Amino acid sequence: MLHLSQYSRRMKLTLVAGLTCAGLASIVVIPFADKKLLKNEVGYYSVIYDGEQIGSANSREDAEQAIANARLRFSKEYSDIVYIDNNINVVEESNLVSVKMSEKELEDSIYSTLFSSVVDKNKQTAYTIKVGDNAYTLASKDDVIELMQRITAKYDTDKQFSVKLTDNDETLGTHSIEVAKAQVDSVERNIVAAAIDGASVDSSDGKKVEGNGISSISFVESISVEETPSTNASLMSVERAYEEITKEKEAKTSHVVVEGDTLSKIASNYNLKISDLLSMNPGLTETSIIIPGQEITVTVPKSEITVIITKRESYEEDYEAETQYVDDDSAYKGDNKVISEGTTGKRKVTADVTYVNGNKMNVDTVSEQIIEEAKAKVVSVGTIVPPTYIRPVSGGYVSQNYGNYGHTGTDIVVPSGTAVSAAASGVVTRASWYADYGYCVDIRHSDGSETRYAHLSSMVVSVGSTVSQGQLIAYSGNTGNSTGDHLHLELRIGGVLVNPMSYI
Repeated sequence: MLHLSQYSRRMKLTLVAGLTCAGLASIVVIPFADKKLLKNEVGYYSVIYDGEQIGSANSREDAEQAIANARLRFSKEYSDIVYIDNNINVVEESNLVSVKMSEKELEDSIYSTLFSSVVDKNKQTAYTIKVGDNAYTLASKDDVIELMQRITAKYDTDKQFSVKLTDNDETLGTHSIEVAKAQVDSVERNIVAAAIDGASVDSSDGKKVEGNGISSISFVESISVEETPSTNASLMSVERAYEEITKEKEAKTSHVVVEGDTLSKIASNYNLKISDLLSMNPGLTETSIIIPGQEITVTVPKSEITVIITKRESYEEDYEAETQYVDDDSAYKGDNKVISEGTTGKRKVTADVTYVNGNKMNVDTVSEQIIEEAKAKVVSVGTIVPPTYIRPVSGGYVSQNYGNYGHTGTDIVVPSGTAVSAAASGVVTRASWYADYGYCVDIRHSDGSETRYAHLSSMVVSVGSTVSQGQLIAYSGNTGNSTGDHLHLELRIGGVLVNPMSYI
């Protein structure tokens, strides 16, 4: 900077000296000059920056070429993009005497002026990084890059990625944050892993990145950087900005209940006390029943910035083969039996795992390799559709359950003379007095099952009658070996007595 500033002063002194000589010469010449001679002025072109002359040239083309050369020279000497006020103008002028620079001298003068301008501007510019609705102002671009590098380094422990600041609009002084990864495979190439909008760009024409490790880093929030006059800004250190952005705060969200969830389990998973969980969910108590699909309000720690990491991982895991089901045409639907137990297998899995602020959120399997094959469990499934049975009497109550003290059916207490209906459609196989059962009606149904209605006071069907479900067949009573008015109901399936109330 020093040699440029000294050279700039020399250029300005030369220009001033030349103009002074020209002025003195004009004082001497003008009194003696012929009026005609006064019109013979010399034309030249001044280079003006920010209202001040910094050089001159014989032609506009020479002046513009010198400006272009100075800009090109400046850009080659700076690896970072810099902003220069575009206030350089070329103005046509005329005078009796003109002092003109060589193209190299003019280029040097312009370069020196541009350098001074950039140095002054860099001293006056701060950078505001906006993360969603929050803003943090830092002293320099380097501070912005250091801040974002610290945020990503928490998850990129192997330092495979680096943060870059790219330019959106020179005029407005706006920038974007990019997280980029270099040389991810044997080919020398760069992959822009994640831009601020989360979009991924792969310069390898869509080839998949092979091998384990982080493949992309992005952010949920919109992130932008704007230039700000440092005189109007309240600057933050990188350390303070990092603490503010990454500081975790409690934020409410919803948990969708799944099978096996309980309120205490949900509270434990989110590091909450059960009392805190209940206070966030009015209407719930410790004894409340929750069902799958129900939404429960919970709180989770949340920072101002949400970092999404996609990482390729390989690991071994146990797995179960999918259960095999075989039809059993001799059993009712719902009557399932395990024919053989399966065995657990082992496999190697390669997957793309997504982490949000370090928490695993999604696993997308890329490939699987079986190490030890699992054997499937085999289950037989009944295919016979059982008949639908209805309660044969209205009202009453059960006084004796099936199986109590060897009881063969279910006793339903109802007043004598209560209408008794067929529990299912079928054919009457008995309608008579039958030993201890008293008056009794038996019905065989289409699937081979049988129902018996005993201790009747009277019957309205006869053997061989076809009855439909709900059709009147008899009236209840207290006949046979009975201690009171009631209906005795039995159900046989496959010739075996079962509990009627399990099927009605």
